[in-house]
Amino acid sequence: MTLPQLRNMNDLTSYLKAMEDRIRTVEAENDSLQRYIQEMGGDASKMLPKSAIYSPNFLRRAFAIWGHYFVAQLIISIPITCIYFVVVYLVLSQGNFPTF
Repeated sequence: MTLPQLRNMNDLTSYLKAMEDRIRTVEAENDSLQRYIQEMGGDASKMLPKSAIYSPNFLRRAFAIWGHYFVAQLIISIPITCIYFVVVYLVLSQGNFPTF
């Protein structure tokens, strides 16, 4: 956030009032989230999804991320491979190859 051009004391006063209101809003949200965490048993990790990506073990996190990457690569490469084979089949089925 950039600091607005403050030309007089009224501009500064209104800017500071807006910032104080924003701070009050953030503090209220923080308090409500803290209460929610306390209601959940005081453990914020219960709020996270059950995934190995959030594991404290480095190797589990690394292999979970690699697994997501692998599946994404499969999703991308399978249609491309199918299109490649269709094009190769169409080219080979024409049979008009130059002889050398």
